Amino acid sequence: MDIILPKWGMTMQDGVIAEWLVAVGDTVTEGQGVAMIETEKVETEVEAPAAGTITELLFEAGDTAEVGAVIARLS
Repeated sequence: MDIILPKWGMTMQDGVIAEWLVAVGDTVTEGQGVAMIETEKVETEVEAPAAGTITELLFEAGDTAEVGAVIARLS
């Protein structure tokens, strides 16, 4: 299952992965924070859409991702 960067505001185009709250191999629960994202207006968490295991982190901390981009994968 893909974890995507959601759009939190009408003008949001992208966000910076400020910090990963998980690592590959970690087990997460639905709604658990997986990454802190900084936008021009807010810093907030991306949450896991379901329970599972993190299989891949597709960006490094400090990278910028566009809205809708897959930032991590969950199995």
